[in-house]
Amino acid sequence: MLLITNAARAADAAKYRDALGVQIAAHADDAGAIPGGADLVLQNDALVRPDARVIRVGDESDAATVVLVRKSGGVLFCGDLDLISDAARALTGLTFSAVLSARRAPMWNAGRDNLLLLQRQLPQARKRFGILLQAPWDRAYKGRLEDQMKSNPIIVPQEETAAREAAMGPDTLVVANQVRERTEAAPRPVRRGRPIIAGSEAPAAPPTSRPRSFAEDWNAPGTVAPSTTTANLPADLRPATTTFRPVPLGDSFRRLEVELVAGLPSVDNFWGGIDLSPDGAEVAFSWNRSGAFELYTAPLEGDRIIQLTEGGARSVSPRWSPDGSQLAFLRDEAGNEQFAIWIVDRDGDHERRLTSDAAMHRDIAWTPDGKALVCVANIGGPQFSIQWIDAATGGRRELTDGAFEDARPRPSPDGAWILFESWRAASRTEADLYILPAAGGEAVRLETRDEKSGDSQFARWSPDGRSIAFTSSARGRREIALVDLVATTASGLRYLTDNPFDELDPIWRPDARGVLYRHDQDAARSVHRVFTASHAATPVADLPGVFEWPCVGPDSETIALTFSSARRPNDVWVRDGDQVTLRQLTDSLGRKIDPAVLVEPSHVRYQSSDGREIPALLFVPHAEALRSPGRPGAVLYIHGGPTAQHYRTWDPTPQLLANRGFVVLAPNVRGSTGYGREFQEANRRDWGGGDLADVMGGLDWLDREGIADPARIGITGGSYGGYMTLYALAKHPDRFAAGVSIVGVVSWKTLFDTTRGDLREYLIRELGDAATEPARYADRSPITHADKIRAPLLVLQGANDPRVPKNEALQIVEALKRNNAPYAYHEYADEGHGFARTENRIDAQRRTVDWLTKHLTPVRDRYLAD
Repeated sequence: MLLITNAARAADAAKYRDALGVQIAAHADDAGAIPGGADLVLQNDALVRPDARVIRVGDESDAATVVLVRKSGGVLFCGDLDLISDAARALTGLTFSAVLSARRAPMWNAGRDNLLLLQRQLPQARKRFGILLQAPWDRAYKGRLEDQMKSNPIIVPQEETAAREAAMGPDTLVVANQVRERTEAAPRPVRRGRPIIAGSEAPAAPPTSRPRSFAEDWNAPGTVAPSTTTANLPADLRPATTTFRPVPLGDSFRRLEVELVAGLPSVDNFWGGIDLSPDGAEVAFSWNRSGAFELYTAPLEGDRIIQLTEGGARSVSPRWSPDGSQLAFLRDEAGNEQFAIWIVDRDGDHERRLTSDAAMHRDIAWTPDGKALVCVANIGGPQFSIQWIDAATGGRRELTDGAFEDARPRPSPDGAWILFESWRAASRTEADLYILPAAGGEAVRLETRDEKSGDSQFARWSPDGRSIAFTSSARGRREIALVDLVATTASGLRYLTDNPFDELDPIWRPDARGVLYRHDQDAARSVHRVFTASHAATPVADLPGVFEWPCVGPDSETIALTFSSARRPNDVWVRDGDQVTLRQLTDSLGRKIDPAVLVEPSHVRYQSSDGREIPALLFVPHAEALRSPGRPGAVLYIHGGPTAQHYRTWDPTPQLLANRGFVVLAPNVRGSTGYGREFQEANRRDWGGGDLADVMGGLDWLDREGIADPARIGITGGSYGGYMTLYALAKHPDRFAAGVSIVGVVSWKTLFDTTRGDLREYLIRELGDAATEPARYADRSPITHADKIRAPLLVLQGANDPRVPKNEALQIVEALKRNNAPYAYHEYADEGHGFARTENRIDAQRRTVDWLTKHLTPVRDRYLAD
């Protein structure tokens, strides 16, 4: 049975009926337009079959029929419905997990949230989703598949491969094609005519040719085939009510020690990630298994791990030289983030410091000849300017003057040009791409968007230097774009991806056929690839969790990257060129903890005070973790940034709190990344406004859904999360029982005056200029309202913090002293913005967990506390 979606499709219905031998179903409003009439006339909310419900949306001038199929999670077939039309808003009350369309790839895990996302973020793009394929069907799809096929190796034995496996991925498609060719080449009996039936005088029919399929010939006769699906019961159309209650784990449950969880090592994915050697044989990374971040390398073949540095300080961001003989990296002391550039040879025997300036260097990249590095550094001024540094002597040339904020310089393949991003518009709110001669000269802005607003970032030269792939937010969300470069002019802007989810940071394949990129969806991050000619996109690493820093080997297929999940610390993983699965190179978890004892969060959404839906991760403790009957206490866990997000990644804080019986809600409040540009900019110049309402909306949701005890709510976070902790305690003193602020902002004005120059620029862009908007800076500062804080507050601070100097923490401590409010303060002498050393991480986690456990546990149950 084929359902037509609107009257405009009615004229085609007879063709489909004749060609396919199917019955035509139509809504009563559309049935009269079908030549020959409809076989089945449907009314609103009718069951077209036991597991498929018809929904009519819109009015006579803009009406469409859609179908909700109750399979796993529900699938919505949208037909030609414009998802940003007023008619489509009738679908927001439904729950479904995917939008299927013949005109684009399926949109999995979409549903109502995806619809709302499209309605909010794509007001200028008419997104239509068609269910019917136009003859001769989608031949471009075949081309997209062939673009990803390769001749070998065969990973599925031919004799075990059938046509059905062709749907399992490009590698099995190769095998299926070979099987099909072998089958087609087999001799076939030739039909000479119809068999003579006894008593029949019918003559033999002439030989017939093999019939062509409908995909090849629109006029080919249809073949009636029996149904191959079994309908679910009609009751299955009603989705089950979702509850978030502790469930028993059984004998596997253990109370986890803070030292064990907080002391687990992890491969760095914040400061610079990993790098694959030019020959594709060895990956370099920074790992803190010794207590501090040191450099290591690991060959892709074998099980060796080689430690290159032993400085005891933080060594991060390894970058191989073009000949693979040495590594450049960054190192700072005591968390001050004044990263100097160092160089170590491949065997780790010799290392030397290349730069000596009291400045922060970052975004380092080698020139193609291996004689120099380019980077950005804040030398002689507040802004980060582009520097060219001789790899032998450390001599430097400043390529930009530091008048603007520059980032991510990339030398061209021939070494003649430097590509970078910079905030040079008068508003300071948008990043553009620029190129400048490596020998020095004026920077030229590249035209990389048709729209007036949006950022162009994370740019990379193609291997031949003729094109630039980059991340664009011009169309409402981050997506992968491409421009061609002729001299200093960019042209031919096109988008390689077209999804409602944020996608960023393209990495070219060495064969220049496509790029890898990171795909954000529901607090997870996978790595996908897209081909530049066909725009065919497929995931290459999509285990539940977070993948970062993909590096592509010289064969264009081998991929090294980092991976972390809620139950697994960050490690180096690799996907070999002849495989479709991934394998670990490092193992930070080991056998010290049973992953089953840890908690896998659920991605949820709740409404804020203005109706906006707020995504969040919800950690529900195992039933054995609860200390008393009734609702458990809860902790709101706020991330930093705010242009960041909570991911499904390793984080000891929610794991330890959940293990002690607390629900943890980690909201991605407005201003967070990963949910489109509109959501990311929704708190611009409103820090402490809508974002605080989002935090409080989470608290209300926990109470409304019966998930947590509203009388036992704590709040914690670091950096911006620390700020939000302090501000929430001050603005809503009756709602919280305790709080922990880690390197949190106390006064935006004093921070503006004392923080690093690039962060001051960030404040101007996101909050406003302290010189011209002092009232906003004062009103949105926790120190202004600190006299209202009554909940017990723990303040943790690094003495060498260059972002949020310790004077911020001292201000709130003095205010708490004046108020006689319960508080505790601890300062780490050898740390900066966050705590890098293992012993300090353990101590900070212990203080946080003990503080919240003490103040969120009823007095009658405290004797049960560990």
